[in-house]
Amino acid sequence: MKKGFVLISTLALIVILSFLVLIISRTIYTDTLKTSVFANSIEKRIELINTEKLLIDILISNSDRLRNAKLGEGELNFIINSKIPDLRIELTDLSTCFNLNSLVKPFRNIYVKNDLHGELFKNFLRVNEIDRNKHREFLDLLYDSLDSDSLPEPFGAEDLFYVANDSLSLSPDQLYIHKSQIKNLSFLGGNELLQIYSNICTLPNTDLFFNINGLNENNYLVLLSMSPDLSLNDIEKIIINRPPEGYINYQSLIELSGINEDRINKSLLIYKPEYLQIHYTFNLEGQFFHFYSVISLKTRNNNIIHRSTSL
Repeated sequence: MKKGFVLISTLALIVILSFLVLIISRTIYTDTLKTSVFANSIEKRIELINTEKLLIDILISNSDRLRNAKLGEGELNFIINSKIPDLRIELTDLSTCFNLNSLVKPFRNIYVKNDLHGELFKNFLRVNEIDRNKHREFLDLLYDSLDSDSLPEPFGAEDLFYVANDSLSLSPDQLYIHKSQIKNLSFLGGNELLQIYSNICTLPNTDLFFNINGLNENNYLVLLSMSPDLSLNDIEKIIINRPPEGYINYQSLIELSGINEDRINKSLLIYKPEYLQIHYTFNLEGQFFHFYSVISLKTRNNNIIHRSTSL
């Protein structure tokens, strides 16, 4: 009986040891695979950066024909796939979002609040159905995080407030680099922030404009905030009557769309993208990697605004 017990114990021990060896082997294999995939992803990103110059040159050279960024995606994907298989790009027109940096304006080498754009931003919050009681305070917090002085707005906050809150960073008192910096204000609730997040952006200037040829069902609220006299019927007319090549100027917009020119803010309209976000997605052995570049189409030199691995 003792021999039988020893035999059973020995067999059980062998099974356990075999199981542990299997787990260790699989862990080593998985870690090796992850390391290999990560190394390959770095190589792909370097290759991507080298290829990106070609893409930017194509975009700038064809900017007059690329009035609607989405129309160029198919052709660009064809070009880039011939160089880097399993890579897909997606273009986002950053000329159809509300530039947070437009809430200030330059004045004698500093930034001061821009009241006119502030009123348009309150329109933006209103059309996005953000609680009206929060509009003034949120705007003042944005003013104070962007302007150059250390004097808080009536409902705003400067560095002393942030020093007293360990979970928050100091007010940058300069233009935002990325729209995620708005989260540092810790003011809007998660759902409210989500309502506006896809339609805000941070451009490397204090300009505010809207590419009318990029108007669609996802960003029309931005245009409504800039031209509050427009109706939903007007928005529909602009989209439906837009020719394939896009509206080339204000006159063609009014004539072809049939909207009343008194309803739209002409001064904020542009007719082709000035800034684009390029979203690269590449597949390496079943794992997807994402890479984002924000570029300017206004110049051929120094046109990379920033790169990141997240939105």
